[in-house]
Amino acid sequence: MPHPHQAYLDEFKFAIDKLVPLTPKEVANEAKKLHQELSANEDAIEKQIHQALTLIGLKEFPYRKAYLELCAGDEEQRLKEAVYERLDEKVKKRVEEIVKHGVLIDDFVKSRLFEEQFSSDERYQVEQAILLADEVLDKQCDERAHERQQQFEGLVTKWTQEAERLQGMIDRLRQMASEDQKWTGEINSIADKLEEGWSIVERDPTEEGIKKEIEYWNTVLHEEEEL
Repeated sequence: MPHPHQAYLDEFKFAIDKLVPLTPKEVANEAKKLHQELSANEDAIEKQIHQALTLIGLKEFPYRKAYLELCAGDEEQRLKEAVYERLDEKVKKRVEEIVKHGVLIDDFVKSRLFEEQFSSDERYQVEQAILLADEVLDKQCDERAHERQQQFEGLVTKWTQEAERLQGMIDRLRQMASEDQKWTGEINSIADKLEEGWSIVERDPTEEGIKKEIEYWNTVLHEEEEL
């Protein structure tokens, strides 16, 4: 009998499989252990799974950001080259003609233009080429990160500090919840939602988004004081 929240557990498992290669073993092992424990516990609720995803996501964040920063500079060019190597000359020229104007390959294959102007066989060829190219790029990035270990570790430190700074802003918002019981529940709910951004399956929390909430609730709470 499948787990009542199997879809969320499958999402968790997929995220674990996609952890960047230089994520510390202890983080990856903790993620696997949490997934196993939650999968074995039929009474585990959705909130527990989200909490596990958030916990691992916060720990993984600096390594993912460092990994991407180290490899992002020329990634699109390397992706195009790796894709072109796997395309027929005719299909290659047609793709080149479109992406040479600054369109990203990944964006192109999601567009209506790709669907309308390429046959099903041509679309399959391009999509398979991208899948294979992604594997090559992941390997290249892994090698690059290992070769530049000192630079990678410096980036991990940078992104760890950024995560702490953003979490500090969320904590500041949560502290505001105690200023007026009328808004406590709503402010805490928003802080919870922002923290869910640390989850390895959600979009990262941003300074802009957190700052917007702090400014809004600061205005609300001060207006309450003046009444």
